Amino acid sequence: MSTAAVARRYAQALFEIARDENKLDAIAKELAAFAAAYECSDDFRQFEQLPSLSDEARGSIVVELGKSLKASDATTRTMALLAQRKRLSTLPDLVAAYNALSDEHQGILRATVRAAKPLASGYLQRLTKKIEEATGKKVVAEFQLDDSLIAGVVTQIGDRIVDGSVRGKLEQLRQSLRAT
Repeated sequence: MSTAAVARRYAQALFEIARDENKLDAIAKELAAFAAAYECSDDFRQFEQLPSLSDEARGSIVVELGKSLKASDATTRTMALLAQRKRLSTLPDLVAAYNALSDEHQGILRATVRAAKPLASGYLQRLTKKIEEATGKKVVAEFQLDDSLIAGVVTQIGDRIVDGSVRGKLEQLRQSLRAT
C-alpha cells in the first residue's frame, strides 16, 4: 500500500473521531505540532528505524512527546500507532489529508495567491471575497511572494490556477504565435 493511501486511512479515522468529538481544529493543531517536531528533529525522524527499540518503546516515546505537546488522547494514540508500525514518515501526507477532510467538512476552500511584490492594502481581502461569492464557500487565502513573476497575481484554489500575471500572459501570447 502506498504512503499516501496509508496516510489517508489514518487521516480518515482521526477525522471521524475529531468530528464526533467536535475537535476538528484542535486536532489539526495537534497534528501540525507533531509534524513540526518530525520535520525539525533528525532523531525523531530516525528513531522508528532503530532495530534496538521494540514497537512498545517506540509507542511510549511518542506518547511522552504527546504529553509534552499537550495533545489529545486520540492524536497521541494515532501517532504512537504510526511509530509502532514504523509509519511516521506518512505524517506529512496524513496532515495534508486530515486538513483536506476537515476543510471539506467545514465548507472551506484554501487559496494561494502569489505575486512579485506585496499586495496593496485590502487587495487580498477583496480577492478572497470575490472567490467566496463565486464558489459559495468560505475561503482562506494565503499570500506568497514569487520572484519569478514580473507583475500581476497567480491564484491557486485546489488544483485550479488562475494566472493573471504578466509572465502568464506572455506565455499565452508565445503559444498563440507558435500555433499560427
